[in-house]
Amino acid sequence: MAPEYRHRNSLAPRRQAAFWPALAVLILAGGAGIAAAQGGAHRVPDLAGFLLYAEEEADGDGDGTKETHIVRYRNSVGDSVFSMTTKGRLWAWSLESGPAGGTDPSRNYVVRDSDCDGAFDELYGLSDQFHVPDCLK
Repeated sequence: MAPEYRHRNSLAPRRQAAFWPALAVLILAGGAGIAAAQGGAHRVPDLAGFLLYAEEEADGDGDGTKETHIVRYRNSVGDSVFSMTTKGRLWAWSLESGPAGGTDPSRNYVVRDSDCDGAFDELYGLSDQFHVPDCLK
């Protein structure tokens, strides 16, 4: 007779009791949320709860050529995220929070990978100018 298999949460019962309330607080406080980046780089938006709503080609370096693919996402509370990709390399993310986020800079920003190493090492405000990194020109 085969042993009975029961799915069990990997968290110990005491940890489960603390985990679920903490998760609820993070979800309620996060709105759009931010996922931690690796290696001390700036954080990129967490797409949980977001749906893709548009894709377009755009001029990311100001030379008149539409070389950058932009993908736009929205969530149910009005937050928006977009990513920018050139030559197959993702080089920027932007998060703009809806009304609940106000002007909080931790919920309204652009992060950019300046040297194509995969780490988003530059942080911009939503009204700041930024362009395709030199490594993609």
